[in-house]
Amino acid sequence: MSAKDNVEKVFKSLEYLKEKNRSVPIIVEGKNDIRALRRLSFQGEILQLHSRMTIEGFCRSISSRYKEVILLLDWDTKGKRLTSSLIRHLSSYEIKIDFDFWKLCFSMASQLSNVESLPSVFYRLASENAVSLRT
Repeated sequence: MSAKDNVEKVFKSLEYLKEKNRSVPIIVEGKNDIRALRRLSFQGEILQLHSRMTIEGFCRSISSRYKEVILLLDWDTKGKRLTSSLIRHLSSYEIKIDFDFWKLCFSMASQLSNVESLPSVFYRLASENAVSLRT
């Protein structure tokens, strides 16, 4: 598979995630992550992980409102730890968890370390590979 094919695959995954976000909320770490996703034209609900709550309390709150969530936290040590913890706690509430896009971005770790960098990386990849990024 060529580099352009890989980029197209990533962009298709991004479009799929945008569409899924119309009905399923995305959980991110901070406000800058929300702004980054909005710059990529995500229109659905995006929830910030509450620093004033324990992970358990946050997950309990989520379980009372949602049956499914998308996890999109950073790919650094803290983000990986939080992702693992959220998966464990949300699963205990029988919440369906989608973190496929997180795993795909993790495989691009040389270019991505946080959600904030998604717009700049994706726009650069689109330009370098003559691929259309729908926003």
